[in-house]
Amino acid sequence: MIDLILISHGAFSAGAREAAEIIMGEQKNLTVLGLYPGETTEIFAAKLEQAIDAFDSPENVLILSDLNSGTPSNTALMMVLKKGVTSISGFNLPMLLEILSVRDEIGVKEAVEIACNTGKKEIINSIQILAEKR
Repeated sequence: MIDLILISHGAFSAGAREAAEIIMGEQKNLTVLGLYPGETTEIFAAKLEQAIDAFDSPENVLILSDLNSGTPSNTALMMVLKKGVTSISGFNLPMLLEILSVRDEIGVKEAVEIACNTGKKEIINSIQILAEKR
């Protein structure tokens, strides 16, 4: 099973987990961390490292962060180097749902490819679609 850690600015990751569990039911091995005003990068990094260490094997940990080049994403990259985890930046709900649905059956590398493809595919310009149907 792939162990997931969702990280974000504020409560975004907690909201994503809540939405996923409404759709798919309670999820095990899914941790969320938010970076809040006044929290230093060092404090956030310590929390993230503690979350990683709570799982059995860093090689099975996939971190999803909200925004590329933001503090959560940059902290995840530090953990990729330090702990050997894997990280994706810019996660969305379709990506999360796809990972949750296959994480018992595939490895982290396959999950990254599937998640990135799903995340991109599910970004739709609704106005363009409606215009094409008229």
